[in-house]
Amino acid sequence: MDIRTIDWNGVWKKQQSGIRDEGRDRAYWDNRAPLFAEAVEGGPYVERFLELMDPEPHWRVLDVGCASGTLAVPLSSRVRQVTALDISPVMLDCLQARCRQRQIDNVHPVQASWADDWHRLGLEPHEVVVASRSLIVPDLRQAVDKLNRFARRRVCISTPVGCGPLDPAMFRAIGRPSNCGPDYIYVYNLLYQMGLQANVQFISYREGKTYRDRQAVFAAMQDKVGALLPQEEKVLHEYVERTFVCQDGRWRRRVPHSITWAVMWWDIE
Repeated sequence: MDIRTIDWNGVWKKQQSGIRDEGRDRAYWDNRAPLFAEAVEGGPYVERFLELMDPEPHWRVLDVGCASGTLAVPLSSRVRQVTALDISPVMLDCLQARCRQRQIDNVHPVQASWADDWHRLGLEPHEVVVASRSLIVPDLRQAVDKLNRFARRRVCISTPVGCGPLDPAMFRAIGRPSNCGPDYIYVYNLLYQMGLQANVQFISYREGKTYRDRQAVFAAMQDKVGALLPQEEKVLHEYVERTFVCQDGRWRRRVPHSITWAVMWWDIE
């Protein structure tokens, strides 16, 4: 089989069709906003992503799928302006609260989805467009084309390697397939077919996320699998009990979960 003849966008669409629709739904991300707001700021992913991005002071950056400002907030001190785009108004409220707390005035929130007409919303091309861990789209080629249209100089994206942040052991415990979806190699191969010579670097780390109590752990795990049957709920509670431990007043994994992301970027000709 010749890799150049494979319809990688078609394969992506097929793989994405098996993933829960909530990933593209505003209400889903509204409900997740408190989890993002509680997340520890910075960390190895953000630090390494910004290092690879190597931002310049004169840049205007469009951050697509910004969530509560994971990148937008630390980026704000390194570039001229950040336009922070997200489908969830609750996420954007969290972002704005963080900006007010830090007296940041160069981050401009825009509520929009991948499917919206960004031009009609008044968005213009920026020096750099970022889609960090946010390529939850049914049509990858269409999304990449859109990123390219709004970038004057460069596009930077990241996507999971393997299952990324998902824990296959948790899915096995409750008797469900992990359904990780397409990982970075699908993206890279499509970029190649589109004539884009993308650079690739990997960010690997052990997740050190902590939670305020056992119920917060359970809520975070359930968020990854969706609605549970009574028996599944019982099994998930048991999984949390044996997999997490309370140390210094915070709950964390007994054995940290390893996560790898692929960061890809290319210049606009």
